[in-house]
Amino acid sequence: MNIKQNAIFALIITSCAMLFGCTPAPEQIHKKAHAEAGTYVADIADDGTFSVVATDGNGVLLWPRYANNAKYQWRQDDADVSQIIAVDIGADGRTVVAASRKAFSLWSAKDGTNLGYWQSGGADIANVAVSNSGSTIILGLNNGTQIAFNPDSGRRLEFYGHQDAITDLAIAPNGRYVLSGSTDQTAILWSTESGQPIHQWQHETRLTKVALHAGGRFALTAGSLDQAYIWDVNSGEQITQLDIIERVRIFSSARFSQSGDFLITGSPSRQVTLWRSETGEELRAWNVELRDDHRPNNAVVLSTWLDENTGVIMSESSAGFGEWWQLEPNWQQ
Repeated sequence: MNIKQNAIFALIITSCAMLFGCTPAPEQIHKKAHAEAGTYVADIADDGTFSVVATDGNGVLLWPRYANNAKYQWRQDDADVSQIIAVDIGADGRTVVAASRKAFSLWSAKDGTNLGYWQSGGADIANVAVSNSGSTIILGLNNGTQIAFNPDSGRRLEFYGHQDAITDLAIAPNGRYVLSGSTDQTAILWSTESGQPIHQWQHETRLTKVALHAGGRFALTAGSLDQAYIWDVNSGEQITQLDIIERVRIFSSARFSQSGDFLITGSPSRQVTLWRSETGEELRAWNVELRDDHRPNNAVVLSTWLDENTGVIMSESSAGFGEWWQLEPNWQQ
């Protein structure tokens, strides 16, 4: 970069800071290729100690934090390896659920053993979620139906609150509450004990992402344009709308921090964004890395995670990378 380019770059940074209050991206402290051919779906454990990724040809891989090799490799069905469409880690980090369009399986994250495999008849599976200890598995189907399934007892409860395909799911750690989003433009918080809705929130577009704070403070519902809201889980009242500058912002991942004070999101266009939950203020935004050959020349951020105590952020992306960044001291102020 020559002197003129340096001057232009400095001007851009200064203008950015003046207009938007933006700050430099956090420092990348570690990067590891978790899937050489890219990742389809991924999830990061709530404590950040491991992540799972579904890959083309290798099934589902469990990667401990900063590890050089995967700890477990799971194949749900040898004839269905490349068709895993959803994975979820229970909040306690003990179990992992993986699903294809027609089947789902439960795995132990502690010893790698398979805890069950089930075929799903009827409509295709669109999404899946699992509670602590794997006690409740939620299937979101492409016809709008949701199934709450207890692997131990075999109990099934079906919820018909949506009129169209389920686009995303979030489950409370105890398995009693589920937040679902749909192409019918609604998000519903419902009880797996009674099968009844608790709150319903209407959007103007299809829902693309939902998230529940593990401690029960907040819910996030995000549509396919620039509508993203944080709600009080108890009252159902709106807390804030995320302050989105772009005309269109779609979320491909979202997670509240342990306290609920912060929200970390990912987008289909490489971007990781840190927000303040109660105000909707955008605090940081930066891009995940692409593959060296830039093929493809974009990456979907599949999962994000924040450690409030250390200021470390992690992401898993479709480029196949797990990446870690370090926020500066006093970043919460």
